[in-house]
Amino acid sequence: MTIWNRYSLTVSKNFPEIADKSFTIGYWRDYLFFITILYLIPFSLIAIIPGIIASLVAGFYEIVLFDAVLVVVLYLIGFQKRVSIQVKKSLFVLIVYCFALILFKTLGSYGPGLVYLLAVTVFGIIIFPDKYALYTLAVNIVFCAFYGLVIHLNITGLHPTDQDQLLSWFAVSSNFLFLNVLFAMLIPRMFAGMQQTLDEQIRLKEQLNQEQQKLQESLKQLEQKNNELEQFAYVASHDLQEPLRMISGFLSRIASKYSDILDEKGKTYISLAVDGADRMRQIILDLLQYARIGNDPQEIEQIDVAESIQTAIQSLQEMVTAKKAEITLGPLPVIKTHESQLSQVFQNLLENALKYCPDNRRPRVHISYKELEAHHQFCVRDNGIGIEPAHFDKIFVIFKRLHDRNTYPGNGIGLAIVKKIVDSHDGKIWVESDLDNGSAFFFTLRKE
Repeated sequence: MTIWNRYSLTVSKNFPEIADKSFTIGYWRDYLFFITILYLIPFSLIAIIPGIIASLVAGFYEIVLFDAVLVVVLYLIGFQKRVSIQVKKSLFVLIVYCFALILFKTLGSYGPGLVYLLAVTVFGIIIFPDKYALYTLAVNIVFCAFYGLVIHLNITGLHPTDQDQLLSWFAVSSNFLFLNVLFAMLIPRMFAGMQQTLDEQIRLKEQLNQEQQKLQESLKQLEQKNNELEQFAYVASHDLQEPLRMISGFLSRIASKYSDILDEKGKTYISLAVDGADRMRQIILDLLQYARIGNDPQEIEQIDVAESIQTAIQSLQEMVTAKKAEITLGPLPVIKTHESQLSQVFQNLLENALKYCPDNRRPRVHISYKELEAHHQFCVRDNGIGIEPAHFDKIFVIFKRLHDRNTYPGNGIGLAIVKKIVDSHDGKIWVESDLDNGSAFFFTLRKE
């Protein structure tokens, strides 16, 4: 730690009023006074030494004595913790005022005494509350009138420059008082504007704190909802599926054991019941998969998109072979994302492309890539049955189906899962299509 930092820390410990920063004018008045004392103590020593030498040579012993007293008072102000800051301020203003009077007596009213008197006004208005501006102005008016009377009466002991100079003193004091009035008006207005600004900052800070509290409450509610969702996922994956497995199992046993007794209608009813239980179980699994998107912690890693698509194709290999589908890939990048989610997006889009292709048509799917400024853009284009423009938004709604389940099987959740994954990556998904002329599904993923 440097010498200056040690010195500054020592002085600041003797000003406990500035320890706790607050957004009030009173605090900043105290802080400005502390800064003044902090710099005045070392620099006053530098200024006083040549002043004392010059005063001794000229025989101004009063100034020499007062300089010594000034140093003592400054150290009393700067290094006494038990003295309140208001007393320190009063001592400081008093010592400057006394020094101005001594300069008046020694050097006359045309010397630096007026500068110190003006300094008293400025310091008084800055470090004391606004009402003291009027007190400072009143004291200076009284002093100017008194000094003018002393010149008029030609009292002995005046400096030669002030003898019989009443008119000149009137001109000087009137300008001096004008500056006093100016400072007494402007500085309080400046502090009033600062206080309004500080009040606005306090209001904004309180508003921000309230918003942060609301945010914390929302986060707690969100955490609670996530916990509830996890509980639901557990129930869905265990408790709900078990009864459905029992129903399917027992119905299958009934169909097997009593096949000789049951007629065709009975067998049909059992088959429909088993199919319904299986579909219910699949819906539960799909809901569970949909709910987990964005909640399962997954690492972001460098993914070769072409390899991710090949993984998706392998999952659909039976369907690809049965339909003799042709799937082609354009140039594809290596990106940072979640591998399983990216593969799931392509798997669902490819499955739809193969599923919604007429039986008399060989499915052809092409996957392409385009780099945007902040996103990666992919396109999955097929030659299927197409989609009417009126249904472009409906197809991404969960469980929303455009076709009969017997014609095109499924639960209508695949594209909803794709949209949720894309949304979780700060991307968008949309479709361009003409009925019976195929579809092109575009989606983007944010790079960062």
